[in-house]
Amino acid sequence: MVSLIAVLLAVSPLSGQVSLLEPAPSEVRPSARLLVAQAPSESREARIRELTREVEEINARLRQTSSNWPLGSLAMTYVGLVLSPLLLVGVPVLLVGLAAMVPHALALTTVGAVLTVLGGGGVLLLVVGLVTGLQTSERANVARNELILQRGRLEDELRELKRSGSESSVKPWRDGRAESFIPVAALSF
Repeated sequence: MVSLIAVLLAVSPLSGQVSLLEPAPSEVRPSARLLVAQAPSESREARIRELTREVEEINARLRQTSSNWPLGSLAMTYVGLVLSPLLLVGVPVLLVGLAAMVPHALALTTVGAVLTVLGGGGVLLLVVGLVTGLQTSERANVARNELILQRGRLEDELRELKRSGSESSVKPWRDGRAESFIPVAALSF
């Protein structure tokens, strides 16, 4: 009994409210086709030219956009790949030079320190090259994807404008008269 009363209260409208049983009031928003059909022909043609120009500009910018790594990042990464293995050689040579009590221990320590510093620099170059290359490439890809989405929206609008053109602006391919056709072949028996 209580649930029946709760349901009745939920569906009955109060003053100023819409009932749950009534359809929601719809906002009347004209469609793009209706707006295009109502637009004057001259402004429609101007809009088509403008959209075509904008699509061509976006295509030109897309051709110029490079999502490749910059040359500096690529060079740092390759140099880092070449130098970073020196760290694996330099640390053991440095430790052997420090632990050895031979006359050439100073030379081993110096060579190990130089190789360790070069290897550490290689690791640093490798990391910096990877990070900057990936960040630059990602930014270029995001910008490229935004341009592609913008071009798609403009092409959709352009396609809609061309499709919904008034019949007077589209020249018919046939005027309906039979004499406008040229016979291609004639058969006589």
